[in-house]
Amino acid sequence: MGTLDGLDPALWDGLLAPDEAVELVAALRKLAEEGDSDHRIGAVLEDRENDYSWVHTCVQSEGYRPAAIPVIGFLARIAAQPSGVGSETALELVDSIVGAALDRPTMSGDELDAMVDGLRAAVDAARPDLLEAHRLGRSAFQLSTPQQLLDDVDSGRLLGGAEEPIWRGTARALMAAPAGLLAVAGGLLVTWEETGLAFRSPDGGAVRHTFDYPGPPDAWPHPAGHDHWGTRMRVVPFADDQGLGVLTSGPVLWRLDGTRWHRIRLTRPGRWPRWWRSRSNGLAVAGDTAFVGYADGTVAAFDTRTGTPAGTVLCRPGEQLLDAGERHLVVVNRRPDGQPRITIVDRSSGRPAGPAFEGHLPPPVHYRMDGQDRWAVVRLSILRRVDPETGADLDPVQIVGENSGLCSYEVDGRTYLAAAVDRQIVRFDAATGEQSGPLLYGHRRAPTAIVAMPVDGRPTLFSADGTAVRRWDAATGTPWPAAVPPS
Repeated sequence: MGTLDGLDPALWDGLLAPDEAVELVAALRKLAEEGDSDHRIGAVLEDRENDYSWVHTCVQSEGYRPAAIPVIGFLARIAAQPSGVGSETALELVDSIVGAALDRPTMSGDELDAMVDGLRAAVDAARPDLLEAHRLGRSAFQLSTPQQLLDDVDSGRLLGGAEEPIWRGTARALMAAPAGLLAVAGGLLVTWEETGLAFRSPDGGAVRHTFDYPGPPDAWPHPAGHDHWGTRMRVVPFADDQGLGVLTSGPVLWRLDGTRWHRIRLTRPGRWPRWWRSRSNGLAVAGDTAFVGYADGTVAAFDTRTGTPAGTVLCRPGEQLLDAGERHLVVVNRRPDGQPRITIVDRSSGRPAGPAFEGHLPPPVHYRMDGQDRWAVVRLSILRRVDPETGADLDPVQIVGENSGLCSYEVDGRTYLAAAVDRQIVRFDAATGEQSGPLLYGHRRAPTAIVAMPVDGRPTLFSADGTAVRRWDAATGTPWPAAVPPS
């Protein structure tokens, strides 16, 4: 078959306006003959009917219209041309179309399933040409080889948005929510929404309480962004023996009293340094203690029930508080090259519990194994399990794909880690680092958060991708609301 055999505007009847189809055909011809016009192709195929602000914030590929599906075959043929003209651009476009966000608020679930199936069929039909491009040594920016693209589709790393056939029509999202960050507080699932937090029932997603972000909208945390080191307001939901609370920048402690939130402003104890050193640059809560990090390195502790000061910890200046555990604080500072460095600090002494180590988003996750504290952290697709006292690693685990969420959970007394990677969830045995069970598919875009909590006595995972929250039985991988297989 010739490179452009069958290329005709009529291929896109019902998918594009006549003038758009003509422009697309002309752009594909120019790409095949001159190696240009990728911007023209993208301009026609981009899905402008949907809001992709989340995609831009989280640096994800934009969405494309269903009209992109028939284009894949022509792009694969262009990539396989002996001349090599346009091959790099063609492969970049194929990679972008296959890896783009698949959620469409304007499309039904059946239409979304049909689009994913169409993409799979188009990739399968283009397989011979992609393999020929691979044989010819063609590659593209951020795509090592066409073979890698095919392997990623076959393994489910890409196009994992369609539920496995055995779940289709049975498993569905727990709820539709514009949430990209999750937390657990007081037996409730907390989702970061556009204007505030929603405290939801874990068994059905019903909203039990809401917390509206204070202050101007331009200071609110983005509902799908990891703003731990940004300038936006920080928001930490929590629960203690007096119920639900929220710690926000200011710093301010908010407590739920019936249906209303009352405010407790937290005052830093002792003499204040200059104003620019007194601003809070990190928040964390552990048990009934709230921690506020300041720009001069001081971390002040406050009672979550009353807001009264409960001591201070002195860290190195410039470090930012990231999290807190029963015995430790997690702080981060930037190296001169801008890369983050994680330090685990002993709360009682204020001194590092061990050497600093490289970290990245998502934040480190605390867990216990064999009675010992451990921290799990991801850096450049490597999952590290760190002893906080020595800084020593257990054997690092390679994660294939971009990781954007991490949590720990227990099944029958054994600790596991779950990571949100590309469009699927991967589970690991915390002791061995070995993968536990199959990949969990269902998200139509890359999830940005994952948390664990028990539901009806069973460990359960919740993952969010900016448009939907999905729920999984942690032990079996069964998606909600399918029946849980017998143990």
